[in-house]
Amino acid sequence: MSAARTSGSILVVVAGLCALLSAMSLAFVMRMRSDAEEANRMSQDIQSRVMLTSALMYVQEAGRIGWHPTSETFGWRDIRDGMAGPRVFDGTWPPILQPVMKDDGTALSPSVAIFPAIGGRAARSPMFVMRRPPFAIRSTIAPNPVPLTDPNDDVAADREWHELVNYANHDPFPVIDNAAQFRDGDRAPMPAAGIASWFRVYRKDVATFTITCGAGATQGFKDWQEVADTPGAAEIFGSREEFEAIRTAETRRWYEAEWSDLVTGNNFMHGHYARHNTRIFGGPTASYEETPNMRQQTGTFTYIASIPEPTDW
Repeated sequence: MSAARTSGSILVVVAGLCALLSAMSLAFVMRMRSDAEEANRMSQDIQSRVMLTSALMYVQEAGRIGWHPTSETFGWRDIRDGMAGPRVFDGTWPPILQPVMKDDGTALSPSVAIFPAIGGRAARSPMFVMRRPPFAIRSTIAPNPVPLTDPNDDVAADREWHELVNYANHDPFPVIDNAAQFRDGDRAPMPAAGIASWFRVYRKDVATFTITCGAGATQGFKDWQEVADTPGAAEIFGSREEFEAIRTAETRRWYEAEWSDLVTGNNFMHGHYARHNTRIFGGPTASYEETPNMRQQTGTFTYIASIPEPTDW
C-alpha cells in the first residue's frame, strides 16, 4: 500500500512538472511570436517613413520635369505668373495634360480627374524590387582595367598609350545585350524581396499635397472600391476579404507638404545639405555657408507635417 502511495505521489509530481514545462513552453512561444510581430510592425513603420523621402522627391521632380519630352515645366505654381502648373515654356499645359485640365488646374470632368489635377485621383506608386529594372547596369567596378605591363616583357613594355587606355568594353556595362530588353527591363516583383512599400500623392491645392506612405501588400490602393475600379487590379488580391486582411496587416502614415519654388544648394533635395535641419527649409540662402558648387532646381518645401488620416487622399 505504501509503495502504491509512493508511485501515485511520483506520478502527481511528474504530471505537475510536465504541466509546468508545457506552460513555460507555451509562454515562451507566445513571447517569441509577440516579439516577431512587434519587430515586423517596427520594420513596417521604418519602411513607411522611408517612403516619405521618395514621395517628396516625386513631387519635386514632377513639378519641373517628366511632362513633356522636349522641355521642362515651371513648377506646381508657375514661377512666371503664379498660375497653377506644371506648364511648359509657352505657358500652356503639356500635350499629355491639355485634353484633361482646366486653366485653374482642376480637371475638365470627373471622368478625367487624373493626377496632377487639383482634387483629382492620387498618383499611386508601388515600390517593389524588380527582377531587372529598366536600363540596369552591371555592378562591375572596372569594365576596362588598365593593362599591367611587365618590364621584363619587351612586347608588354612597348605598348602604345592608346592600347593602355582604349575602352574595349562598354562603360557602364548593361546587364543584358538586347537593346529593347535593356530599355524595358523585367518589371515583375522579386519574390521574398523584403517588406513591400508604396506611396500616394494627392494634389490638394495648387502647391499643397497629401502624401500617404505605406508598408504592406496593398500596393497603395486606398480601398476595395478603388481596386474594383482599376482594370486588372481585382485579380491581384482575389477577393474583398483578402484585400481587407492585407490592409489590416499593413502600416500607413499621412503627411501634408507645401511645395515652394525657392531653390537651395546641392543637397538632399528637400533636406539641408549634410544635415536634417528643418529650420531652414525653403530659405534662398539655405546652404550658402557650405559653398555648394551647384544648385538643385526642383524647389523645396515650406512645410512637411504629419497629419491624421484625411478625408481625401
